[in-house]
Parts: sequence; structure tokens; C-alpha cells
Amino acid sequence: MTPSLPNLDTVTKRQDYIVPPKPAVVNYEKPVLRPIGMKAEKKQEVYNGFVKAGAGVPTSFYGEAGYYLHPGDNFDAKAWIRHHSANAKSLENQRFFNNDVRLNTNIYLANKLVVQGDAAYSFDRIHYYGYNHDSLSYPEEGVRQDYKLFTLGGKLFNGERNDADINYFIEPKIYFLRDFFSNSENGLDLKMGGTKWFADKHALNLAIRADMSTFNDTAKQKLNNIYLQPSFVFHNDFLRFKVGGNFASNRDVFYLFPDAELSLRILGDGLQLFAGASGDLRKNTYRSITEYNPFIQMRGSSIMNTQYRDYFAGIRGNLGWLEYTGKLAYANARDMALYQSSFDNTGITRFQVLYDTVNIFSIQGTVKLIPFEGFTLGGTVGTSVFSPSNQEHAWGIPALETNVNAIYSLLDGKAQLKGNLYLADQIFFNNPEGQLVKTGALVDLSFGGSYYFTKNIGVFLDINNLLNNKRQRWLDYPTFGLNVLGGVTARF
Repeated sequence: MTPSLPNLDTVTKRQDYIVPPKPAVVNYEKPVLRPIGMKAEKKQEVYNGFVKAGAGVPTSFYGEAGYYLHPGDNFDAKAWIRHHSANAKSLENQRFFNNDVRLNTNIYLANKLVVQGDAAYSFDRIHYYGYNHDSLSYPEEGVRQDYKLFTLGGKLFNGERNDADINYFIEPKIYFLRDFFSNSENGLDLKMGGTKWFADKHALNLAIRADMSTFNDTAKQKLNNIYLQPSFVFHNDFLRFKVGGNFASNRDVFYLFPDAELSLRILGDGLQLFAGASGDLRKNTYRSITEYNPFIQMRGSSIMNTQYRDYFAGIRGNLGWLEYTGKLAYANARDMALYQSSFDNTGITRFQVLYDTVNIFSIQGTVKLIPFEGFTLGGTVGTSVFSPSNQEHAWGIPALETNVNAIYSLLDGKAQLKGNLYLADQIFFNNPEGQLVKTGALVDLSFGGSYYFTKNIGVFLDINNLLNNKRQRWLDYPTFGLNVLGGVTARF
């Protein structure tokens, strides 16, 4: 028999397969990524508290202490206290003391909320020693001035963005200022706002602020400002652009100030160009005026706002070992506070506040250089040209200020050396005859150092104003000249 093959089946049939999913539960330990060949840096010792105490020539005393408390994850606090006093007995009543106390707390609540609290008190005493010491003499109590300032503030904010990518805060502050002559000032500053984030890098900001203050001498003066501050910040790898405004109101008068800045990254962080415009309604209160010039005579003067508009451009960069900023600016300050000398029948020089519209052209540069490990060299130089509308000069305001500093750490951080150079130009005032005078220039060269001979105990020495420059920052008020301060430090 001869076998034969069957006919081929050429019909194509489509098959559908249904495979039901069946997830498998696999238990495994998460892998841990570890760097290979990376040298760990030496762990720095952490200290919660410190004490610093010393004395010097001319007769001076210094004491400072602070402590950080962190009992748990939901609370931390910092306490700080300082005293500094000096008496240059070679010149009658050239003496002062400063006392400061501050307490700061953080409370971490549920829902990522944080409550901050801050309380501070300062008691500063100066003396009006700006008189002719050859013909006049005054007891200490006769030329004494005290400034007692108590501040209390808080802040409630979300420590992390919520589910809607929004950060928000409310921040109230109050202060009470009293002096030896029964002048007083109270202030309340309430600010609230928030930020909405888009794509984790673009920010829409809105802040509302009420800044109110009341000054009392022979009459009551109030200065109440309201601010609305919206802005939007766009950010990518090449540029950062901010556009916004600062809307301010005082006594039913409204002001609009710009708030814009463009920054271009030309060579990454190494070279950036920036330009912008900003402005604000700046308050000249008794507190701000006395902080700038404690020898002020406020009777008969007013507290006022300065309308400040600033237009600027410059370059900046960070190369790791070098940080730098260069800036050109033009500003218009309407009702800018100036400080002219004032004389009465006591023969004591004091100062009064004058207001004028001033155009300001300024150049400023800042450099921070780290040429090798442990050594940091930094400096800032700024020069300005003031053009008052009515006054002859910008009374009491320096046009040139320079600050150069260097710090060198050695012996694994046990020792530190530092040096500072301060320069400032002459300042214009009027003498008792109404004639124009200029105070001398400032050249202040200082050196200092510290050394820990045990883990917790060390010593320090500061030699200030090595060139014994007695420049009069304020007319008839020479500085201390050469002074030395040394003592011990402890950390724990």
C-alpha cells in the first residue's frame, strides 16, 4: 500500500486569549544605597550654650551668654543676654552702656503649623558729651539719656506647603520705647500673606501690612501706613523675573511703588546680570531716628514718611571660592531724614531732623574670597552722590563707606585670627556760628584673635582702632580711639 498525506488545512482562525490578572505579593527589604569611596567630613562638635566675659582699656566691661534648648521634636527655644559698657575717663562723660535680653521660641503643631514667639528688651544709656570741655563741665546725670525698648512679636505659618501648594503666615509685632526725658513711642506692625507655588518654582505672592506708631513728647504724633504687596516670580534655568507692586496708603493718600527685577544667568551661577526697580514708604519714627543718631533732640521735630524709589542694575556671581556683587543705582528719596547740628544756651551739641527731597546716585561692590581652606577675605565698598533739593548738603550722611575683613582659622579650629579695616569720608555739619564744617575721615584698623586651650575654655583679645583715629561721626562727639578688650570664653 502506498500511503498518502491528507490535504493541508489553509483556513486561518483568530484565537482570543483572556489572561486574568493575578498580582503577586512579594515581601522584600528595601535596598540601601551607600556611597563608595566618599571621604566623610569630620563631624563638628555641637554646643548648646556659651559664655563670654571680658574687660578692657579704656575702662570697659563685656559680658554675653546664650543657650539653645531643644527638649523634643515639638519645641525649641533660644535665650541670649549681653552687657557692654565703657568709660573714657580722659574726656568727661564720654561713656555708655548697652544691655540686651532676648528670648525666642518655636512650637511645632499638628498639620505642619509652626508658632514662633520673640520677646526682647534693651536698656541703653548714652551721654551728651559734645561740648567745650575746656570751659564747661556737667555732672553725669545732667547729660544722661536713656533708651528703654521692649519688643514682642510672633508668627504663625505652615512649615511645609499644604496640599494646594500654598504657604501662608500671620506676623504681629509691637514695641514700646521710652527715654529719660519722658518721650515715648508705641508701635504695632501686623503683616499677613501667602505664596501660591506653580510647578514647584513659580511663586505668586500677596502680603497685607498695617504699620502704626504713635510718638509723644509735648504733643502726640501718629504715623499709620497700610501696605498691599502683590508680586509674581517666574523662574527657570536661564532667568528669574519678578513683577509686582507696593501699594501704600497714609492719611488717605495712596502711593504706588514698583517691585520688579530681572536676573539672567549668563554662565550659570558664575555670572549673572540683574536689573530692577523697587520702592517703599519708609517710616522715620523716633525708634529709627534714635537708632541712627542717639544724640538727637526730638522736641519740635516731626516723624514723617520717606517716599523712596530705587532703580538699579548690576552683576553678581558665585564661583564657590569667590562671591561678588557690583551694583549701580539711582534713587529718589522724597522727605529723606537729614541730621543737622543744633545748639542752645547750654553749649551742648545735639542734632535735629530735617527733611528734604534728595536724588542719590550710588555705586556698591561686595566681594567674598576663600583662597584656601580656613581663610576668608571679604569687603564692601559703597559711594554715593547726594543732591538735595533745598539743603546745601546731605547733613550727617556719609558719602563713602568701606569695610574690609579677614578671618583665618587654624589648629583645627582651636584658634582664629581676624582683621578689620573701616573707612569713611568726611561729613558735613554747621558750627554754632552757622559756618560749614566737615568732620575728619575715618581710618579704623583693628585686629583680634581667639584660642581654645581646652575643648570648652578659651580666651580672646580684640585691639580696636589701632591708629587711634578719633573721628567725629557726629560733630563734637569724638570716638574712643585706641581701645583693647580681652577675656575668656566658655562653651558647653
